[in-house]
Amino acid sequence: MPAFSSSLPDLRTQLATQVDFLDQVSRHTVDTLKQLSELNVHMARDLLDDGIRLGRALAGCKDPLQMGSTAMREIPTVAEHWRHWHNALLGVLTASGAALAHDANDGSWQAARSAGRTVDAARAGADDMGAAHNPT
Repeated sequence: MPAFSSSLPDLRTQLATQVDFLDQVSRHTVDTLKQLSELNVHMARDLLDDGIRLGRALAGCKDPLQMGSTAMREIPTVAEHWRHWHNALLGVLTASGAALAHDANDGSWQAARSAGRTVDAARAGADDMGAAHNPT
């Protein structure tokens, strides 16, 4: 980090808090992407297994008219895999959003916001003081 003037300790605190917050957001993002990748790999495996099972069942049909009913028997299994994937996806996204909201509302981030307001108020006061001493 660059050196800060000792006259601006609030700025240093605010920047450190913002860096910590961005670090937390990055970690949550990486964790969420890892969970989504694992979920998608599991779903891809399930779909490949379902496709192989369906292909074998269709190849084993003696009568071409049986193919439709054979394919229809596999639909509930595939639909259950999609339903499980969808529920798990919603769970991952909900947990990720809740974790980010919790981190955004914890005390350190609120302290950074109030420190930012303090710096802005000090800057506005200095601007007003400069205007009073330098009439134009």
